[in-house]
Amino acid sequence: MKQRYLTRTLLLLSILLTSALAKAQQNDDMINILLKKHVISQQEADSIRSDEAIKAQAKKDKEHVISIGSKALQISGLLQERYQAFEQVSVNNGFDLHRIRLIVSGNVTDSWSYYTQTELSGPGVKLVDAYTAYKFGDYLKFTAGQFKIPFSLESLTSDAQLEFIDRSQVVEALVGRSKDVISVTPGNQQGRDIGIQVNGSFAKIDNNYLFDYTFGVFNGAGYDVTTDNNYNKDIGGRLSIHPVTGLIVSGDFYNGVANYGTPAKNQKRNRGGFDARYVIGPLSVQAEYDRGTDGSIKRDGYFGQAAYFIVPKKLQLAAKYDSYDPNKTISTDRSWIYTGGVNYFFNDYAKLTVDYLDRREETTTQVKNNILEVQLQLAF
Repeated sequence: MKQRYLTRTLLLLSILLTSALAKAQQNDDMINILLKKHVISQQEADSIRSDEAIKAQAKKDKEHVISIGSKALQISGLLQERYQAFEQVSVNNGFDLHRIRLIVSGNVTDSWSYYTQTELSGPGVKLVDAYTAYKFGDYLKFTAGQFKIPFSLESLTSDAQLEFIDRSQVVEALVGRSKDVISVTPGNQQGRDIGIQVNGSFAKIDNNYLFDYTFGVFNGAGYDVTTDNNYNKDIGGRLSIHPVTGLIVSGDFYNGVANYGTPAKNQKRNRGGFDARYVIGPLSVQAEYDRGTDGSIKRDGYFGQAAYFIVPKKLQLAAKYDSYDPNKTISTDRSWIYTGGVNYFFNDYAKLTVDYLDRREETTTQVKNNILEVQLQLAF
């Protein structure tokens, strides 16, 4: 009996040694032969195959073999072609490439990840995102580089996931976008900046976290800039709660100093706001209020919107009310935009959006500046 056990053991050891030197198919053929001769059991054969698969994968990981679509290298992108028809006679109708984005991202290890995003439309190539992150757990993640500041739900929503072609007036004006004071000279900052932040989730109930938090420190000069334009550093934070399934309610702030004005000088640039979004079945509703202080000027704005799939995952109707006051001390400068939209989803990657913007101003004479927008989107 001992001799039989010894013989079996020697045979198993020889198989493992041979598998380390031979090809995978040869290993499998040998295991099948030993199975037929009843030298090893089916359980032992499965165990050998499992061990060899684990070793082969470990060797592959060690060699850092990277291919497109692997965990370490993911390539994706966004293409949005837009047509705008302006009611104003002085503005020409036309097509434009609204966004062309190329995204390269991946996970180097289970903890380390990276993300880069480049904007190819417009004059020159711009680096939109470039950051690395280390995840200690769901409760703590550290990020460093260039990315979106933790302010405004609509700003934090990716361009491909928006229900409308344009973001709201208050978001464009107060979150480092096209009409913010820091965007006058360097251009649209896309809601981004360079800095570091920590974020995470806590208080898990029924496999869902009750709270999310983010806190960051930033230059305050915007994205794709080589140096900070003042010695101050800005801070921003956001806290979200998920009281019921499908509902998120958040409050956020951003305090800092920016270099702007004529002549340009260091001035206060503070922000505060709250927002909420609720999704139940085919219906989604969202609202947001933001306020800001730039130097001595106080501004605020808000919007509310709703969208409903009349054909599941195919045809969506949307409506939005948008109000913004660029200077609280002036009583004739508030503006409103009423937007009606239709989204048609060809599939998971392609979407057609049609929006009509009815624009109103707090003046005695209304400007004829309504806009019809059509946008074809491909996201992959």
